[in-house]
Amino acid sequence: MNTSTKSRPSQDEAASHFGILPAMSNERPFGLTDYVMMMVGFGIAAWSFLIGGYTGSVLPASQAIPVILFGNAMPVLLLLGLAKFFCRYGVDTFIGARAVLGWFGSKVFLVVFAIINLGWMTMASFMLGESFTTLFAEFNMPGWMTDRSIGAPVFAIGAFLVAWLIAYKGPIAIKLFNRVGVPTIFAIIAGLIFYILWVEGLDKAFSAAPAAPYDDPRRGLMSAIEWNVGLGFSWAAYFGQWCRLAKTEKTAVWGSFIGWGVLLNIAAILGALTALLVGVYDPAKWMISAGGPVFGVLGLILLILANLTSATILVYSQGISMKTMFPQWPWARSIATTLPAMLLMLTPAFYDGYTTFLSYISFIMAAIGAVMVVELVIIRRYKVDMIGMYDRSSSVYGYQNGINYAAYAAIILGGLFYFWTYDPVADAPGPLFLYVSAGLPTFFMTALFYWAVRLWQIGSKKQLGASEAS
Repeated sequence: MNTSTKSRPSQDEAASHFGILPAMSNERPFGLTDYVMMMVGFGIAAWSFLIGGYTGSVLPASQAIPVILFGNAMPVLLLLGLAKFFCRYGVDTFIGARAVLGWFGSKVFLVVFAIINLGWMTMASFMLGESFTTLFAEFNMPGWMTDRSIGAPVFAIGAFLVAWLIAYKGPIAIKLFNRVGVPTIFAIIAGLIFYILWVEGLDKAFSAAPAAPYDDPRRGLMSAIEWNVGLGFSWAAYFGQWCRLAKTEKTAVWGSFIGWGVLLNIAAILGALTALLVGVYDPAKWMISAGGPVFGVLGLILLILANLTSATILVYSQGISMKTMFPQWPWARSIATTLPAMLLMLTPAFYDGYTTFLSYISFIMAAIGAVMVVELVIIRRYKVDMIGMYDRSSSVYGYQNGINYAAYAAIILGGLFYFWTYDPVADAPGPLFLYVSAGLPTFFMTALFYWAVRLWQIGSKKQLGASEAS
């Protein structure tokens, strides 16, 4: 037997890793430890430190900590049934979404996801670019290398291309890279803990006033909840890409919650406390203030590696979804769909609009996540037709014109409710925002509306796909 052939992954295994086929149990590379490391590498980077920094800039520590814990853990908990579903069937998010949204409806979701994912890649890469400019400023490098409007975009784009090349190698390469990247994240966390507890003192952090509070304390509280809830719901589109590669359902469920619902909060809380102590929300600006010239430089290097890890995982996530929806595409073309993110890295404008970006995600992913949880977990109880999700000639998930109109009606209704409650562009609260925020009520309203419509369909036998719940 040819040993080189034996050592190479089978064609089916490669196809499952790159999203074409469902991942079988013997093809899944992630046990609990590697899976949690993947979630940490994905979750703890630009967005977690930034969300902590923004929260600490408007709330004192006594409020910032519970807001971060609640805002991130609750959405993940509400969506956690999706982890079990995608692990059980081994399919990508947008294959599984065919059972809920229809074939064409799932492609609409894919387009929305791809646009949002470009934003996340920009956040990770631009923070990395800013870390480089801050680092080079410490060494008195040429002006363009320390300029936020020139150097940061150049370094962000360069690092993004490195992440692209790593993602091109597939999940095994990413797993190996994570074994370097994730320890750097824990090193950053350890450094921040040391700074907060032993250099400044926890009492000082809890007595510090936020640098940019809202005039109305309730407004600041609800805005911070909304930002954190937006980050929590953002994971809705990513369950399929990663849970399908978990070895067991327990690994997928617990790994997702530990990574996104728990460990991410540690970084965000440390970010909030550090922002309160140094008076700056941006992690790329913390390091020198908190660590001085020696440890600050080390912190910046670690932050660069952490964000490179996250950017790599984001590129792979989008590529795998494109590959599943367009299996005839080569892998390079699938991940090439991430390259437009470089346009968003040309200026700091998108990076500076992080909280507005989170608010849009809160509405979109809360509504879509609600529909998917109701259909897959509550109505179908995890029972779907595997062949129907792959065979377009089947009428199983054809729906009307390839779209589950009931699902999209619920999503649109949820969006209208969200914008009535809160306008993220103008940062203007509606009548209910100061009492319930917007993202979580949008999830429950969308879920209740869709559940009622589905019960009516089942009762009247007006089915729109394979919608007869098993």
